[in-house]
Amino acid sequence: MRVRALRASARIAGAATLLLAAFATGPRADREQVLQDLARIGAEHRDSTAWDRRRSVLRREFLKGAGLWPLPKRGPYSVLRHSFRQYDGYTVENVAIETLPGFYCTGNLYRPLPALAAAKTRGPGILCPHGHFKPLGRFRPEHQIRCAHLAQRGATVFSYSMVGWQDSMQTTHDDPIVLALQTWNSLKALDFLCSLPDVDSERVGMTGASGGGTQTLYLALLDDRVKASAPVVIVYPWSAPEGCCRCEGGMPVMQAAATNCIEFAAAIAPRPQLILSVGQDPTHDFPEVGFPFVRSAYDAYRAGHCVESVHLPKEAHDFGPSKRAAVYSFLARNLGFEDRPENLSRITIEQPSQMEVFSASHPLPSKAVHGPAAVSHAFAAMRSGQK
Repeated sequence: MRVRALRASARIAGAATLLLAAFATGPRADREQVLQDLARIGAEHRDSTAWDRRRSVLRREFLKGAGLWPLPKRGPYSVLRHSFRQYDGYTVENVAIETLPGFYCTGNLYRPLPALAAAKTRGPGILCPHGHFKPLGRFRPEHQIRCAHLAQRGATVFSYSMVGWQDSMQTTHDDPIVLALQTWNSLKALDFLCSLPDVDSERVGMTGASGGGTQTLYLALLDDRVKASAPVVIVYPWSAPEGCCRCEGGMPVMQAAATNCIEFAAAIAPRPQLILSVGQDPTHDFPEVGFPFVRSAYDAYRAGHCVESVHLPKEAHDFGPSKRAAVYSFLARNLGFEDRPENLSRITIEQPSQMEVFSASHPLPSKAVHGPAAVSHAFAAMRSGQK
């Protein structure tokens, strides 16, 4: 979150330091208001029936704020796939989903080798959005490691880019409707993943860190098909829009319901959720400040065992090895696959040029739209049901 100060050429090792500086220069002025709101909401929602009603309100007001209410029909849509590669226990393809007329969500599909997958049974599916980690986003090694390892464990993984990043350059990340575009892309990515013949749509999970954690939180709130979610280094007392990137707070998805990030996490109850926090970013006090509220919502469903908090007091804002290990264990337990440690010797780190969906050798389709105005028109056409 809030990494606009990061330069595109920044090294991954320095990204966390610059990110924390950005946090420090923009403290959450609404923190006390968030805590007051949580106290009020907790007093008003003490049983599962009340939380069911509240979740419906949160979903409706989020979608209204994002310009997605009523939720448009999700298909049909086109999918482009190319550049199949096979590695040790998994495969990778470059994939683009046409989520709006002429607008594409770009990503990479990681799949277990058929010989390693269950013979005639469907396996789990996992969505992996990336966060504001410049300059590589979904191309960075730690993101590739996560996706490849999960594929080696039998999951089909779709890793996809934020709007305005990598090969998703039809508009910028500062587009006024970027929050709506990314939310819609996530919904379509979920459609795509659930449509694959080797994916069990009852065993779908999602995980991401920082801005990828926000996308995880938003989609898990909005769609019950996400059966297990793990937002990493993102859940703490914040509400939109102050201090957020436009993709998180550029549209009024929280204001009408007087809600916040912590309540969104609570409203995912009773589906399994792991919330991971660290000592060296604003999630530092989540176990004391945020988790009791989230746990109370799960307790209302008698599902306290379904929500977990892992806190790493000496760690920083990233999705490093210990965080990945905790997420692997959580997803394995809740999506039904064997949990094993990463074996980096079995994972191939690809070059960005291998992973790009659109490039000089694979150009955007001729019908592709370009620029904020054209993308906004495509978004409006989708909402109105036009072709």
